Amino acid sequence: MDHATTFMGYYRPDGQVGIRNYVIAVANCSCANGIINQIAARVPGIVPMIHTDGCSTPRENERWRETLVGVCCNPNVYAVVLVGVGCETDDAKEIGQRVAKESKKPVFAAVVQQDGGGAKVIEAAVKAGRQFVADSARCVRQEAPISKIILATECGGSDAFSGITANPAIGYVSDWIVNNGGTSILSEIPELFGTEEILARRSITPEVGQKVKDLIYEWQERTRYLLGENTGRTLARGNMDGGLTTIQEKALGCVHKGGTSTVMDVIGYSERIGDRKGLIIMDGPGYDTDNVTGCVASGAQLFMFSTGRGNPLGYPIAPVIKICSNSKTYYAVGGDEGDMDINAGAIITDGMKPEELGEKCIEYLLDVCNGKQTRPEILGYGGAMCVWSTSSPF
Repeated sequence: MDHATTFMGYYRPDGQVGIRNYVIAVANCSCANGIINQIAARVPGIVPMIHTDGCSTPRENERWRETLVGVCCNPNVYAVVLVGVGCETDDAKEIGQRVAKESKKPVFAAVVQQDGGGAKVIEAAVKAGRQFVADSARCVRQEAPISKIILATECGGSDAFSGITANPAIGYVSDWIVNNGGTSILSEIPELFGTEEILARRSITPEVGQKVKDLIYEWQERTRYLLGENTGRTLARGNMDGGLTTIQEKALGCVHKGGTSTVMDVIGYSERIGDRKGLIIMDGPGYDTDNVTGCVASGAQLFMFSTGRGNPLGYPIAPVIKICSNSKTYYAVGGDEGDMDINAGAIITDGMKPEELGEKCIEYLLDVCNGKQTRPEILGYGGAMCVWSTSSPF
């Protein structure tokens, strides 16, 4: 099937293209979350980004800082309202200046302890936020090439069918994005144990292949140190209930999300993709919420997310296309009007060919890029901005 190789998106001053057009309100430190909620309540259309970070050790705060800046610079964001407390590790106004410089988008930043207290900051932020929302409403979609898309791939609540139906379908889409000059992110490193040689052989150079192996080996050693002989059985209860037995078995299904494309580079958690094209591996945990945030900070505009058990996760500023691996779960969580977007179980129950499913997924992705809402968006499953802690083992 011939698909469109363009979509209608929002061009940003820095050259990126968004598929959504959000104004966000976010705290520089979680102590200001209450203020963010007040701003969001008074400015219809603004998206609150609630989190639990922002005041920590230098090592933790470096990751938080880069993730915060990355999320604010994501192409799906039109403008940013940033509120700091004043006693946290980083200064909110300095962070705001950095976001404005790197993304060239409108930013309002205030600090409670410098700018007259919470009530005054709320008043100023509400005024700025209302103007940003009004300005964003005047933005129009323009034609853009698929090469502007950064697709993130994710799985959560996997089962024994995930590696047979849903993940290969995601890989089919990933390859299509890459073949059209775009970028795809494969992450969740603990769920790639045992695939390091496969991915290394697919790497653009021996040096990139070694980076892939080093990253996966590092995670394996960390896991062995913590779990000893239980390393190969680091599976969630739902994974086991779904028929998976070892992490290696799960990984051999998870790796299909990366399709067959060449691995072009390995990047750190929330590291900006920039001009990189092709399949990119991002360091990140198996925790879905934390890993999704890292991909958004890296620049991903949307996700293809497989699940066998029925994970309903969405994200506040990036559409998450939910692909269910089996028909039983698809209908158990609501069917066509439920939590899932696509039933990959049709390969087993309805005789759909894998290639047909892949083509359907590409068409669905194009529709989402052009403005179609995913099921998590329709149902309001926005979720939260969760950042992977450097002290977390997984």
